Amino acid sequence: MHEFNPVLRNIFLKQEKRLKDHFRPGVSNVDIQLQDQVINIRRSEFFQFPCFWVKSPERALYPVSWMKTNDVSHPVRYNPGKNALLYERYIYEIDKTVTFRVIDPGKDLAVFSSWHNNKRVSVYWELEGSVDKHREYIEKNLADPHLIPVIMEINGEPAGYFEFYWTKEDRLGPYYDSHDYDRGFHFLIGNRKFLGIKNTDAALKCVVHYLFLDDPRTIKIMAEPRWDNQKVLQYVDSFPVWRRIKEFDFPHKRAVLLECTRERLFVGEHL
Repeated sequence: MHEFNPVLRNIFLKQEKRLKDHFRPGVSNVDIQLQDQVINIRRSEFFQFPCFWVKSPERALYPVSWMKTNDVSHPVRYNPGKNALLYERYIYEIDKTVTFRVIDPGKDLAVFSSWHNNKRVSVYWELEGSVDKHREYIEKNLADPHLIPVIMEINGEPAGYFEFYWTKEDRLGPYYDSHDYDRGFHFLIGNRKFLGIKNTDAALKCVVHYLFLDDPRTIKIMAEPRWDNQKVLQYVDSFPVWRRIKEFDFPHKRAVLLECTRERLFVGEHL
């Protein structure tokens, strides 16, 4: 890995279009001519440059301070406001652009409610109910500092709902050796138009990509689908960045603990 100095950073910023056009599926590296030297940029370096993908304003890392939630010590979290654009990426494999933005009940409540009243979704989420119930659920999540509720759009059309969370203070935290910056997520694809393995693969690759870029201190991303959610488990078994850790019992469900590491994601050509 190159020492990431200001000169190399400027190369990335000035070459954004060229690099994005070049790093199509299967492309491992590119040479950039710089005056009297050639700099080789690897695929793993390209996909770790957050300015290309993370759309909220770049910020220096907050100094770490700690607080307690339910007797669990964890870093203070700083979450974006509603409707904030978090991430955007064009996916060659599906010829579509995937974006994540924080949910805004003023514009997203109707579609969120319709998704959760669909039996395909409600069998796993168990959130059937009225619009008022769903508004309360969204507002509660927006006020929760350990969780970011997100709408995924594909080509500008609402496609799914995600919850990105910090595992340390989440209900998952006590079930494994959780670290301060581990992340996790729940998701649903609500729009039938975007079902299918290719769209799901694109969405879930974008999720782990975003979560690792959002904070460089995040080393692991965890998930805990229901043990009988065979579609999700078959997918993760086919994607080598994920590992099954164990089956375990929450009070409300039996789950499978899954782990994705930063190294496994970026070292291969998975993105």
